[in-house]
Amino acid sequence: MKYKPWQKVLVIVAPFAVLAVLALAAWFVLTHFTFPTCPSVQYFHIYCPGCGSTRAVKALLSGNILLALRQNLSIPVLTVIAALYHIEFALKIFGVRFRIPPLHNLKFMVFLLVLWFAYFVLRNFIPAIAPI
Repeated sequence: MKYKPWQKVLVIVAPFAVLAVLALAAWFVLTHFTFPTCPSVQYFHIYCPGCGSTRAVKALLSGNILLALRQNLSIPVLTVIAALYHIEFALKIFGVRFRIPPLHNLKFMVFLLVLWFAYFVLRNFIPAIAPI
């Protein structure tokens, strides 16, 4: 498929525009609103898969990647996976046939999903990987 020049520019510019809007919106929400305690932690003393996500986004916005990984591993990891898919798409638009093999390997993705579930269970029992 032949792409027009404006489509190629859009593929490069759009992610940065979306990222800027999302960062501005996240900054506004995180600085002007307070969030209630997670009901899962409050009533059952169990971290749900979303626990620490807000703090992870806040840490990413401030550039602290290690703290974001500590708060909720899925936010930075999913951000990297989304960026890799976009890089593949952008290269395809410009005519470069390049694929990142792990992203298209079903066994690898199932392995990541199993690790993801294990992480959410284990962080309830191992304080070193629990959100701060």
